[in-house]
Amino acid sequence: MPVRVAIDAMGGDFGFKPILEALPILEKTDLAEILLVGNPEALEPCLNGTTKVTVVPSGSVVDMHEQASVALKKKQDSSISVATRLVREGRAQAVVSAGHTGATMASAVTTLGRLEGVKRPAITTVLPTGDHPIIVLDVGANVDVRPEMFVQFAIMGSVYAEEVLERKQPRVGLLSIGTEESKGNEQTRAAFPLLKNAPINFVGNMEGRQVFGGEFDVVVCDGFVGNILLKFGEATALHIY
Repeated sequence: MPVRVAIDAMGGDFGFKPILEALPILEKTDLAEILLVGNPEALEPCLNGTTKVTVVPSGSVVDMHEQASVALKKKQDSSISVATRLVREGRAQAVVSAGHTGATMASAVTTLGRLEGVKRPAITTVLPTGDHPIIVLDVGANVDVRPEMFVQFAIMGSVYAEEVLERKQPRVGLLSIGTEESKGNEQTRAAFPLLKNAPINFVGNMEGRQVFGGEFDVVVCDGFVGNILLKFGEATALHIY
């Protein structure tokens, strides 16, 4: 059965052009149906008769320069707000946006909620490795992290790895400067025993050299370290390929 995905068509640096360019690929698969959220007058003439895309009207757009919380209150008809509500209403199973990161996260938290016990959401990325894709979080939402927040990140990452990547008992590692429990800064050292007692498969500390080695399924770090890791990986790939 195809997954129904709501896409914020009005967000992003390049507008909806990249989405339209992907439509020929969509026509060749039965894996997904798309609810394209945005301005019907702009979108519908560009669909070229595709049968797997339905346009859902929205009114406004959250611009990149706007403060997320303020914009969402003022623009409840924005494309990201409408797209997120489609998931809450059961009309879609996922929402995708290339627009305002803060607005996307805020909309998800206020509309869809959080896992039980999770106080702060994290930005997650799926990184390719030589063995299998891995989950890394946080990669930018929380640069100053308390020890208990590492546990919340680990729980969210484990759930994602189980439900989306279909990993049984995903192996969780805490990114540090050494594999020993005593290594790391004050926050990671304090987080280690909390992770050991959490309802996850916590393997222990891991070093940067192990990120792409396939030993772990979930890499946990604060948003400062995670964002640097992500951007460094992107730049390295560009130089190699």
